[in-house]
Amino acid sequence: MVLIGALVALYGPVVPALRDRFGLSEPAAGTALAAQSLGAVVGVLGFNAVHDRIGNRALLASSYLTMLAGTVAFGLSGAWPLTQAAAVVTGLGLGGVDFAVSRLFLIGLGFRGPALLNVAHGCFGLGTVLAPAVVAVTGPGRYGATFIAIGLLTLIPLACVRGIRARPTPSELAEASPAPARRSGGRGTAVVLAGFAAVYMLHFAVQSGIGNWEPTHLHALGRTMTGATVATSAYWLAMTAGRFLVAPLARRRSPAAIVTGACALMTVSVLLVPVPGLAPWAYAAAGLCIGPLFPNGLNWLNRSVPAAGNAMAYVIAAAMLGSVAFPPALGAVIEEYGVGALPLTLAALCLLTLAAGTALARRLRGTGTETVVARAALPRETAPTESTVRTTGTREKGAS
Repeated sequence: MVLIGALVALYGPVVPALRDRFGLSEPAAGTALAAQSLGAVVGVLGFNAVHDRIGNRALLASSYLTMLAGTVAFGLSGAWPLTQAAAVVTGLGLGGVDFAVSRLFLIGLGFRGPALLNVAHGCFGLGTVLAPAVVAVTGPGRYGATFIAIGLLTLIPLACVRGIRARPTPSELAEASPAPARRSGGRGTAVVLAGFAAVYMLHFAVQSGIGNWEPTHLHALGRTMTGATVATSAYWLAMTAGRFLVAPLARRRSPAAIVTGACALMTVSVLLVPVPGLAPWAYAAAGLCIGPLFPNGLNWLNRSVPAAGNAMAYVIAAAMLGSVAFPPALGAVIEEYGVGALPLTLAALCLLTLAAGTALARRLRGTGTETVVARAALPRETAPTESTVRTTGTREKGAS
């Protein structure tokens, strides 16, 4: 997860080097990240489609190998079309790893899954902080060596996949649960999935919007570009800290409470951005609140519609689409109305996220979960653990 976090954060700092090497405009050089993100969407959906067929171990191994091939090709490529193609391949592997780790941690580790998923995505956040620091030390012009090094580092987790059980897959665990746990259609599964997709797409719009445009906004407020960049690094670091801090709460508080509470605090933080002198601190506070949303939202999703085998893939794909589509849209707003419109636009997105999360909580209020003893997918030597599946009962156990 550290490696895929690094890949997400690596493109921004190397845009000047890509621009100079290939003779591109800055927006054109920035399309490498968009290419990787689109590849990640396809990777999530594609690897989800073959998960049950190839099993857990092969899913992770093929994802890491794809990411290895893409990063090495990106580092070695001397032509811009090939570089973009390599970014797409990298994204395919990245999406597969993100999906597989999230799904296996949440479902395959039983009652420990929610807390450990927060830790795993906290490690993702560490990658987003470390990658710019590495580029600052080595220089943007050596981006090729940096990408190749990240690719070679995937050999470490690749060597560890032998400890992963090939089966059962999460879908097979759901099928092994009692019949009542598999009835999800009566509760309007499609509507619930649409709600989760909205929460993820919108909060990723806020997350990526701040990450992309905070430096521009702070610089317009009179801060030096170095100071604005440091403040943005603090935002990413706060997001990482939020995931680690919430991990102990994941077993004691409902995921619905964590998600809706984080959405509310995120909204308050962004509303404080226009207050003179508070902008950097408000952005950092927003990052602290955004951090818990991704892992705990997946826990909430799993406890609500686990029988919908494609649900997690669709929701993660929606999140990635949000990170692709909204930063350029925010850029268009800034170009039309000025950078002062950024806080207001982000606040509107936060309010929409909060509204979607609150509506989901109301719709799902009163549903519960029941635990079913099943053999864990992680690791191979682990004793049977509990996996969370949904029933129509009201007792909550295991993943709370």
